[in-house]
Amino acid sequence: MRKHATLAIIALACIALLAGCAGAVKISPALLTDTYTDAENEDQSFGEESMLWASSQSGEPARIAYLSFAGMTTLPQQVKSASLKMYAKEVERPGKVSLYLYDNAAMDTITWSDQPEYGTEALGSLDIQETGWQTWDATDFMKKAAEECSEGCPFSLVLVAEGDASISFASLEGSAEEKAVLVYEAS
Repeated sequence: MRKHATLAIIALACIALLAGCAGAVKISPALLTDTYTDAENEDQSFGEESMLWASSQSGEPARIAYLSFAGMTTLPQQVKSASLKMYAKEVERPGKVSLYLYDNAAMDTITWSDQPEYGTEALGSLDIQETGWQTWDATDFMKKAAEECSEGCPFSLVLVAEGDASISFASLEGSAEEKAVLVYEAS
């Protein structure tokens, strides 16, 4: 009898474990558009370029990248983890690049002079020293996006370089294998 009780407890523990695992799902919102703005070219849009730039000079942003994703339908408390993976094509000056939220779609025609106001809080950052794949922990970003856009609105990830960093990333117009990927796990 004792053996059957032990086996029953083990079976129930396995079922509980499997049920918990089955509840989590990985979601990758579709990347709709990407672009960047340039302080030296205030009235020019860069939505059709093969690279996105995030640059700063003396601590002030000089080029800001925007990536717009399809609608968010997850609640903040459902987001367990998230990551943003982008391919750095050029590193003119290494340094930190931070993630900010713009709670709408940024059109690929925006310019420096008409760019949208994005959030003031950095929701993740990464120190980039070399070219190749770069991965941010985007959990705080996704939770904030879910908080602001849980009813299906599109949202944008804004890349802002800090210090004197200047880094380019592959854009939608470049190679499909180097396209940015945002993934989050939700329960």
